[in-house]
Amino acid sequence: MKNVVVNKLNFSYDKETEVLKDVSLEIEKGQYVSIVGHNGSGKSTLGKLLIGLLTPKSGDITICGLPLNKDNINEIRSKVAIVFQNPDNQFIGATVEDDIAFSLENQNIDRKKMPELIKKAASDVGMIDFLTKEPSYLSGGQKQRVAIADSLVRNPEILILDEATSMLDPSGKEEITRLILELKKKNKDLTIISITHDIEEAYKSDHIILIQNGEVVLSLPPKELFNSYELIEKYHLDIPFEVKLKKALIDNGYKVDEESSLDELGELLCR
Repeated sequence: MKNVVVNKLNFSYDKETEVLKDVSLEIEKGQYVSIVGHNGSGKSTLGKLLIGLLTPKSGDITICGLPLNKDNINEIRSKVAIVFQNPDNQFIGATVEDDIAFSLENQNIDRKKMPELIKKAASDVGMIDFLTKEPSYLSGGQKQRVAIADSLVRNPEILILDEATSMLDPSGKEEITRLILELKKKNKDLTIISITHDIEEAYKSDHIILIQNGEVVLSLPPKELFNSYELIEKYHLDIPFEVKLKKALIDNGYKVDEESSLDELGELLCR
């Protein structure tokens, strides 16, 4: 089942300069997809269009089988949650628990059911021990975990991460990337769309969609993309560290399995 279908989408902020040009793409239910591109490519604009924060100039968007229009917008927004790059802009409550509760209050959830739902969402993102903490005392990675919990507590079918790691240091980025992979294992039906310029994060996803100058130029699995130096050079892409390490090991006479993880490559070096 396709959870997202975009057909010949066009968008302009000033009605003159095309930010997105005839964008078409499909995302399967349960997929973890990275939408990548350089700054100004139009990838974040696409994310806002997918939840109806912006209106396309032309083209069609279908979310969870529903056409994105005025009649369906509320139902679609109940199925889609988005996390932006700065979690501080999303915090409302005085504590982590209050903040997650606010998401439930917006859905008119029975207050008796809230504690259990809050604990589950906090547990899913590894923040169960921080429910009474003030968000201002959390690290960047912890804040982003809470922002994701705010979204997950609504039980969305699609989770959009709009540059959710861009303001984090390397350890914070790795923390959130690991969390995304954990969420995917726990809920195989959850569709995750990560809008990012972080190639290390994108490499761990199921599928990559590359946007350049407002157009989709590539849509393929990460390993297929990064095994092609022709494509890497053509689109001026960075190479993930894992791919660089595998190539270096092979060049130095090591036998490397293409499916080897970074940990397995490390063990190979230590032998």
